[in-house]
Amino acid sequence: MFSKIIACFTGICALCITPFTGIHAEPTLENLYINPEGKTLPEIIIFYDSANSNPENTPTINLIINILRNNYQSKIHTYLIDINRHPEFISAFNLSTTLNLVLIRISDGASFGYEKITNLTDGIDDIPSYTQMLTEKIDNFLSIRAQN
Repeated sequence: MFSKIIACFTGICALCITPFTGIHAEPTLENLYINPEGKTLPEIIIFYDSANSNPENTPTINLIINILRNNYQSKIHTYLIDINRHPEFISAFNLSTTLNLVLIRISDGASFGYEKITNLTDGIDDIPSYTQMLTEKIDNFLSIRAQN
Protein backbone atom coordinates (compact mmCIF):
# COMPACT_ATOMS: atom_id res chain seq x y z
CA MET A 1 0.00 0.00 0.00
CA PHE A 2 2.82 2.44 0.80
CA SER A 3 4.24 1.98 -2.70
CA LYS A 4 1.13 3.75 -4.04
CA ILE A 5 1.73 6.58 -1.59
CA ILE A 6 5.30 6.95 -2.76
CA ALA A 7 4.24 6.99 -6.40
CA CYS A 8 1.99 9.99 -5.93
CA PHE A 9 4.31 11.67 -3.44
CA THR A 10 7.46 11.77 -5.52
CA GLY A 11 6.03 14.49 -7.73
CA ILE A 12 6.34 17.16 -5.04
CA CYS A 13 9.30 16.23 -2.91
CA ALA A 14 12.87 17.20 -3.37
CA LEU A 15 13.96 13.88 -1.89
CA CYS A 16 11.79 11.00 -0.72
CA ILE A 17 13.28 8.69 1.82
CA THR A 18 11.36 5.45 2.30
CA PRO A 19 12.11 1.77 2.12
CA PHE A 20 10.30 1.60 -1.22
CA THR A 21 12.04 4.22 -3.36
CA GLY A 22 15.51 2.81 -3.57
CA ILE A 23 16.98 6.30 -3.08
CA HIS A 24 20.28 5.94 -1.31
CA ALA A 25 20.60 9.41 0.20
CA GLU A 26 19.74 9.12 3.88
CA PRO A 27 18.11 11.85 5.94
CA THR A 28 20.06 13.26 8.80
CA LEU A 29 19.16 15.71 11.49
CA GLU A 30 22.07 17.78 10.27
CA ASN A 31 20.82 18.31 6.71
CA LEU A 32 17.10 18.49 7.47
CA TYR A 33 17.05 20.55 10.64
CA ILE A 34 20.24 21.42 12.51
CA ASN A 35 22.23 22.84 9.61
CA PRO A 36 20.12 22.89 6.42
CA GLU A 37 22.90 24.57 4.44
CA GLY A 38 21.88 25.99 1.10
CA LYS A 39 18.16 25.54 1.71
CA THR A 40 15.71 28.40 1.49
CA LEU A 41 12.34 26.65 1.53
CA PRO A 42 10.58 25.30 4.61
CA GLU A 43 10.68 21.56 5.22
CA ILE A 44 7.60 19.44 5.88
CA ILE A 45 8.25 15.89 7.03
CA ILE A 46 5.63 13.19 7.26
CA PHE A 47 6.87 10.65 9.78
CA TYR A 48 5.22 7.23 9.79
CA ASP A 49 6.09 4.01 11.55
CA SER A 50 5.97 0.98 9.25
CA ALA A 51 6.26 -1.36 12.24
CA ASN A 52 3.19 0.06 14.03
CA SER A 53 0.87 1.10 11.23
CA ASN A 54 -2.88 1.34 11.61
CA PRO A 55 -5.49 1.16 8.82
CA GLU A 56 -6.16 4.91 8.91
CA ASN A 57 -2.54 5.88 8.22
CA THR A 58 -2.53 5.17 4.48
CA PRO A 59 -5.61 7.28 3.61
CA THR A 60 -4.37 10.01 5.95
CA ILE A 61 -0.93 10.10 4.31
CA ASN A 62 -2.55 10.17 0.86
CA LEU A 63 -4.77 13.08 1.91
CA ILE A 64 -1.84 15.02 3.40
CA ILE A 65 0.18 14.45 0.22
CA ASN A 66 -2.69 15.74 -1.92
CA ILE A 67 -3.11 18.80 0.30
CA LEU A 68 0.61 19.58 0.11
CA ARG A 69 0.73 19.03 -3.66
CA ASN A 70 -2.35 21.16 -4.32
CA ASN A 71 -1.41 24.03 -2.02
CA TYR A 72 2.37 24.25 -1.60
CA GLN A 73 3.98 22.69 -4.67
CA SER A 74 6.79 25.23 -5.15
CA LYS A 75 6.82 26.64 -1.61
CA ILE A 76 8.18 23.72 0.45
CA HIS A 77 10.42 20.68 0.45
CA THR A 78 8.56 17.58 1.56
CA TYR A 79 9.82 14.27 2.90
CA LEU A 80 8.22 10.97 3.87
CA ILE A 81 10.33 9.19 6.47
CA ASP A 82 9.82 5.84 8.16
CA ILE A 83 10.85 6.32 11.79
CA ASN A 84 11.36 2.59 12.02
CA ARG A 85 14.36 3.04 9.71
CA HIS A 86 15.46 6.37 11.21
CA PRO A 87 14.83 6.25 14.98
CA GLU A 88 17.14 9.22 15.59
CA PHE A 89 14.26 11.50 14.61
CA ILE A 90 12.04 10.19 17.44
CA SER A 91 13.89 12.01 20.22
CA ALA A 92 14.87 14.99 18.06
CA PHE A 93 11.24 15.85 17.31
CA ASN A 94 9.65 14.11 20.32
CA LEU A 95 7.64 11.77 18.08
CA SER A 96 5.24 9.67 20.12
CA THR A 97 2.61 8.37 17.71
CA THR A 98 2.74 6.34 14.52
CA LEU A 99 1.96 9.36 12.30
CA ASN A 100 3.35 12.88 12.73
CA LEU A 101 3.78 15.94 10.55
CA VAL A 102 6.74 18.17 11.37
CA LEU A 103 7.00 21.69 9.94
CA ILE A 104 10.48 23.24 9.94
CA ARG A 105 10.88 26.96 9.34
CA ILE A 106 13.92 27.54 7.08
CA SER A 107 15.36 30.84 5.95
CA ASP A 108 18.68 31.52 4.24
CA GLY A 109 20.11 28.11 5.08
CA ALA A 110 19.21 28.14 8.77
CA SER A 111 16.35 26.56 10.69
CA PHE A 112 14.22 28.68 12.95
CA GLY A 113 12.25 26.11 14.91
CA TYR A 114 9.75 23.42 14.21
CA GLU A 115 6.16 22.53 14.99
CA LYS A 116 4.81 19.01 15.31
CA ILE A 117 1.24 18.15 14.30
CA THR A 118 -0.23 14.96 15.75
CA ASN A 119 -3.64 13.28 15.73
CA LEU A 120 -3.50 13.40 11.95
CA THR A 121 -6.10 10.67 11.46
CA ASP A 122 -8.77 12.68 13.30
CA GLY A 123 -11.33 14.24 10.96
CA ILE A 124 -10.16 12.79 7.63
CA ASP A 125 -13.76 11.91 6.77
CA ASP A 126 -14.50 15.63 6.33
CA ILE A 127 -11.94 16.50 3.65
CA PRO A 128 -12.79 20.23 3.29
CA SER A 129 -12.54 20.82 7.07
CA TYR A 130 -9.40 18.70 7.34
CA THR A 131 -7.81 20.61 4.46
CA GLN A 132 -8.69 23.94 6.07
CA MET A 133 -7.32 22.84 9.45
CA LEU A 134 -4.04 21.59 7.99
CA THR A 135 -3.45 24.54 5.65
CA GLU A 136 -4.17 27.00 8.48
CA LYS A 137 -1.59 25.31 10.72
CA ILE A 138 0.99 25.25 7.92
CA ASP A 139 0.26 28.84 6.82
CA ASN A 140 0.41 30.17 10.39
CA PHE A 141 3.64 28.46 11.41
CA LEU A 142 5.55 28.86 8.16
CA SER A 143 4.13 32.29 7.27
CA ILE A 144 3.19 31.17 3.77
CA ARG A 145 -0.17 31.10 2.03
CA ALA A 146 -1.78 28.07 0.46
CA GLN A 147 -2.12 28.42 -3.31
CA ASN A 148 -5.78 27.36 -3.38
